[in-house]
Amino acid sequence: MEVTKSQDRAGDAAWQNRWENNRIGFHKDYHHPALVKYLDNLIAGRQNCRIFIPLCGKSWDMKWLADLGHTVVGVELCEIPVRDFFKEHNVEYDILQVEGLPEAKLYKSKDGKLNLYQCNLFKLSREILGTYDCVFDRGALIAVAKADRQRYVDLCVSLMKPECKYLVEIVDYNSSKMKGPPFDLQHDLFEQLYGNTCNLQVLEKDVDSLSDRMKDRGLDWLTASCYMLTPK
Repeated sequence: MEVTKSQDRAGDAAWQNRWENNRIGFHKDYHHPALVKYLDNLIAGRQNCRIFIPLCGKSWDMKWLADLGHTVVGVELCEIPVRDFFKEHNVEYDILQVEGLPEAKLYKSKDGKLNLYQCNLFKLSREILGTYDCVFDRGALIAVAKADRQRYVDLCVSLMKPECKYLVEIVDYNSSKMKGPPFDLQHDLFEQLYGNTCNLQVLEKDVDSLSDRMKDRGLDWLTASCYMLTPK
């Protein structure tokens, strides 16, 4: 995410500050419920899938997917969650330089199943990241500043293999009561972002998902919706 003066933009320094001060209420010490529920739809019976997880933090989902035999590639801006992830899961790793991108590092497990790029997502490309059988967006789209949504979508779509499946969750709420992240995203805007390049399957729509944490931030309603995307 690039740092600008936009009020919608949680810049690099702000994310770094959250991790340094342990203000990470968005991180959960359990598997994402949507991934658990729709894993079979995402994997679709395939073995050893390459799975892309943008803005991955230190998500438990990555270790789970790797333990199932898949190869996981994540991208995370901050170093703290990347190092914490490997330490908390007792996974040995190497740190590699990324060719042509001196500010980036690749944390790679010894078995090659877990690969976390530590850098700004928008510095990366299809040429560096490769292509994927699956994409799991566990809150990245709604964490990216609204001004950056289209280029985020363009990057992720460019990484999809022809048979790729892409699981994404979005939220909606009264944005006059809370400034994100997570940022609100309505269905029509979501369809504008992805509709030209992907087939959109609604898995869940407008499920009441108001948590105590979101109530404390001033919301009185919040809904979540899940989509499965495939390339057109």
